[in-house]
Amino acid sequence: MSTEPRHTALPLVVRLERHGRMPWPQARTLLAGTTCTWADLDGFHILPATGLPDDRPPLTTHLWGWSEDRCLRLRLDGAQALVAALHTQGASQETDESAVRVHVRPGVPWPSGHDRVGPLPAAAETLTFELLELAGPAPATFVRATT
Repeated sequence: MSTEPRHTALPLVVRLERHGRMPWPQARTLLAGTTCTWADLDGFHILPATGLPDDRPPLTTHLWGWSEDRCLRLRLDGAQALVAALHTQGASQETDESAVRVHVRPGVPWPSGHDRVGPLPAAAETLTFELLELAGPAPATFVRATT
């Protein structure tokens, strides 16, 4: 039996930007250029931000968006969103007051055949997901995927 941890977290220094609470249309503009994911009663969704509704958020509690250099986390509450972003390139703890350390771990939406959230889109099987975990007094998890 191996004594190695199943998933090893890799430390990463990023820049945290707190956008705060805002109406959905304003939050949606911050998602421009990202791919988004969330789970709701219709299943697990992965699509470009351009496919999100203009006037109302999806019926879920959290929505994550990512691009090559940033990850966004939206906590949805009705027509409002509490938004934060991690900028993953160019942050240095020595020179940037908004620099924070996150732990990067592998993530899996749900195993194949698991019907808890309905059918999984094909992209859920082909993408590699990562969780970027911000620790401390206000922990939060951001999500991103790669091919």
